[in-house]
Amino acid sequence: MSESNGLVYIVGALLAAGIAYFIMGGGSRKDASDTVLATTGPALHPSEYRQFKLTQKTQLSDNTARYRFELPTPESTLGLPIGRHIQVMVVVDGKQVARSYTPTSTDNDRGYFELVVKTYEAGVVSAYLHRMQIGDTVSVRGPRGTFQYQPNMVRAIGMIAGGTGITPMYQIIQHVLANPEDRTRISVVFANVNEEDILLREQLEKWAADHDNFEIHYVLNNPPESWSGGVGFVTKDIIEKWMPQPADDIKVLLCGPPPMVKAMGAHLSELGYDSPKVISKPDDQVFKF
Repeated sequence: MSESNGLVYIVGALLAAGIAYFIMGGGSRKDASDTVLATTGPALHPSEYRQFKLTQKTQLSDNTARYRFELPTPESTLGLPIGRHIQVMVVVDGKQVARSYTPTSTDNDRGYFELVVKTYEAGVVSAYLHRMQIGDTVSVRGPRGTFQYQPNMVRAIGMIAGGTGITPMYQIIQHVLANPEDRTRISVVFANVNEEDILLREQLEKWAADHDNFEIHYVLNNPPESWSGGVGFVTKDIIEKWMPQPADDIKVLLCGPPPMVKAMGAHLSELGYDSPKVISKPDDQVFKF
């Protein structure tokens, strides 16, 4: 090879490498808020927002829907440990807004993940999801949160949920009941305003009928005349009746509107449970999502 030919070869190689570098994204400074399409491996990334396409939308009530988002391949998993949640980010009027949601699907569901979201009048992200059309994408990152369920980590779990606060509970429940080696007993008190607000009711009641280690109890603010469940707010008497008694081998999980969670924490403390901390830790007896 002549000296001039060698120089041409080297310059060509350097140019090719530089082009490849920019194509792969190495030559651009990417803002941390930029989103990319999920590709291979666990679909989630803890700090990088990734885009997922809406493929199905099922209306569950007047203001609540189940949203199904596509993962990169039919065999892909979201990569979300049980008990953790994701952060959904949208851009509205040029501003980024993020909210946390717990999928009702698990990593046993391949190729997709699902969110059950109630649309609130002042809810920026929930309203954005409500307006989404099939084929639109949303930006997601995770896992987020500190709680992570492990089979048989405790003897019994009590759950007190309000409204869409049932979603982290639902995720844990289905994981427990899908594992025949997990004998954790679960008791749920699920509070809502009206009977039609009870989310995921059909599946919850099917699980209760099929599994002797799971039971669910409803409380309504505005019950119909034929209602046989709890009425009003979740009281200390209801907690004492349906939650596992205070012990070293139980947990109580809380999720719902902040005033409700605050009231439940006070009730539990008065009944002899550990007082919930401002920021819950995985080992806490009473854990707030």
